[in-house]
Amino acid sequence: MNRQVKIFFADDHPVFREGLIKIIEREGSFKICGTSGNGKDALEQIKKLQPNVALLDISMPGLSGLEIVKSLNSEKVSTLPIILTMYNDEEYLDEAMGNGVKGYLLKDSTAREIVDCIKIVVQGGLYISQELSEQFIKNRKKVTASDNIQPQVETLTCTEKQILRLLSDNKTSQQIADEMYLSFRTVQNHRNNITHKLGLSGHHKLLLFAIEHKTHLQ
Repeated sequence: MNRQVKIFFADDHPVFREGLIKIIEREGSFKICGTSGNGKDALEQIKKLQPNVALLDISMPGLSGLEIVKSLNSEKVSTLPIILTMYNDEEYLDEAMGNGVKGYLLKDSTAREIVDCIKIVVQGGLYISQELSEQFIKNRKKVTASDNIQPQVETLTCTEKQILRLLSDNKTSQQIADEMYLSFRTVQNHRNNITHKLGLSGHHKLLLFAIEHKTHLQ
C-alpha cells in the first residue's frame, strides 16, 4: 500500500479511542485525520475532511454509527465505513453490511485484525471479524439437513467454489485474482455469476454465504 490512508475515528470512550489511535498510527501508511466522541460532530467532520476510511462506533451519543453511514450514503460521500461494536448478533451485522458498511469489527479484535481490516477495505474488499466468522460457521453446523444448502452449492463450478472459499477468508477480488492466476474482471464476473446462481442480492450477502457455508465448499 503506497499511498497514505486518511482515517477518521469516532468513539465515545476516550480510553479506547486513544489506545486504538496509537495502534493505527504504528502503520506508516495510516494517518488519523480526525476524531470525535459524538455522532453528529463525527458526521460533519467526515463530510468536511473526506477521509478514505471512517472507523465508527455503532453506539454513540448524537448519531449511531449506522445513522452516520446512512447519511454518508445519501450524500454520496466516498469515505469507506468500518463499524466497531460489542454486538456479535448476526442481525446487526446484516443491517450494517446491507447499508454499505465495508468492515465489521468487534471491539475486542486484535490490533493485527484491525489493521488487516482497514487494508482489505481500502483495497476494495469487505471484512467481517474473525470471531463472528467462526460463530457463523458453528451456527451453520447446527442447522439440519433440511436447510437444503448442499444442492445450491453443487450448482457451482470448481472455480466458483474456490472463489467462495477464498472469499470466506476475507480475500479481496484482486487477491483472489492473483492467487488463482485470473484477471480481476474474470473474478468479478465469477462473483456475479455465483450471486445469481445462489439467488443472493449484493456482495455482502455473498460474503456471508461463503463464511456460513465454508464447510460445504471443501
